[in-house]
Amino acid sequence: MTNKADQIGTREWLEENNRRVIFQNHMYKCAGRDNPDHPMHGLFTGLWEDFCLNEAGKAQRDGWFERLEFLQKVESGEIEIPKPHYYNSEGEIPRPEEQVADDFNVSNSSDPIDDYLNCSAECDIDDQECEDICLDELKKPVIEEFNDFSVGQANSPHQAAIATND
Repeated sequence: MTNKADQIGTREWLEENNRRVIFQNHMYKCAGRDNPDHPMHGLFTGLWEDFCLNEAGKAQRDGWFERLEFLQKVESGEIEIPKPHYYNSEGEIPRPEEQVADDFNVSNSSDPIDDYLNCSAECDIDDQECEDICLDELKKPVIEEFNDFSVGQANSPHQAAIATND
């Protein structure tokens, strides 16, 4: 709504004011005040309140009950809302990293950093032996994964270095 003094006369203000005039005339006619015999003929006083209480208020109330009835039908199973395409096969919204993995057809294997942090979180602060065991456990699958990997298959210098164990 544009009621600020610095907005009077702007295109937006003129459009909104025109809409008000059109709607006031609509309410005036709906209330029957365009009839010269109407006791409030020629007056716009009270039109908005009458509209809100007798038309808009009732429509909003009726709409609320319609929505309530719809929700009850959904909860009872009478109406079934199909799941959007982004739900997984278990009917759940996937975590963002799972969705990205699915989008790119990438394995959903766990992140080695998360695995290390989860493992090391179980260690005492000064327990270096526990930390070393976590690291050793994390190295095993990585070494096995790259056993058959050659430098020619590398997509980057980093991958080539891993393949040659440098």
